[in-house]
Amino acid sequence: MLHHHGQYYDVLYPGREPLSVDLGPGHFGVELFFIISGFVILMTIERRKLVREFAVSRLARLMPAFLIALVLATAIRFLWPVPVLDTPTLPQFLANLTMAPSLFGQADMDLPYWTLTYELVFYIGMGTILSLSLVPRIEWLGLLAVAVSCLFILTNDVRQHHRTSILLLIYYSNFFLIGICLYRIHARQARWITWLALAFAIGITALGGGERSFDTPGIVYLPLTLAFTGLVCLAISRHGQWLAWPPLIFVGKISYPLYLVHVVLGFAIIRWSIALGWSTVAGLVAAGIACLVVATLVHYLVELPGGRWVRAALGSRARMAVPVPVGSSLDQAER
Repeated sequence: MLHHHGQYYDVLYPGREPLSVDLGPGHFGVELFFIISGFVILMTIERRKLVREFAVSRLARLMPAFLIALVLATAIRFLWPVPVLDTPTLPQFLANLTMAPSLFGQADMDLPYWTLTYELVFYIGMGTILSLSLVPRIEWLGLLAVAVSCLFILTNDVRQHHRTSILLLIYYSNFFLIGICLYRIHARQARWITWLALAFAIGITALGGGERSFDTPGIVYLPLTLAFTGLVCLAISRHGQWLAWPPLIFVGKISYPLYLVHVVLGFAIIRWSIALGWSTVAGLVAAGIACLVVATLVHYLVELPGGRWVRAALGSRARMAVPVPVGSSLDQAER
């Protein structure tokens, strides 16, 4: 959240001195969340053996909060334009309803929403694997996906093939694979191919990150990936029980709506506070508090009841999976 609120200082907060702390590395949270997503989605597939149940569970989990956040972001951008973002259009709004606007040539309504497109592609891929009964071979398929990504990077200018790079999960398929392998290990289902896939998925980051990761060199990207992998391992181990601390569980519960609402809303609040003569730090604090409050309201008033309605309407039946020591925090922290 602070990473995004500290972006575009010269444009958003003219005349204000940038913060003394560099919040730029916050963008690496995407890699961590994709690892968590790989873990959680395989766990979800093992809980729901049918493609329909998997699809309904994802729809119930993501769509209610997303729709209200999308409307909120659109309204703020339309009524109080953000300098770094164009005034929204109807085609842009309609394309964003799919969670994959870039595939239709439209910009994301809010800056972090680009990750939803990658998540959606990953979900479709996992649903396809489930429908074809290929889950037992998922490590092999993951290795194939990462190999295809590497080949594409070596033979093409990724920036010139934006849609294809998304559909192939270029630069990020290996992070989903890391999460998948960690779930296999946690569930005591690991085989030699699991360890090989995990090593390859981590090792490939030595080549560096892509455009979204600001072309981070491998000497930085690999240690970060190892650290994120270790963090998830800690969270799912018996040593991660401290993560069940109630405040952390609460943050995990509201993490998805917080992810959805914090950027455009935060920009607006900081700009309003500066117009009132507040300090930049006071504006950041006000934006943080407001985003937490709005995320909490969205979680309890929209996300939970909306999810229940979707599951009831579409007839999804939840099934239990291998328990994670930190309770539901990994599932809640998928964003």
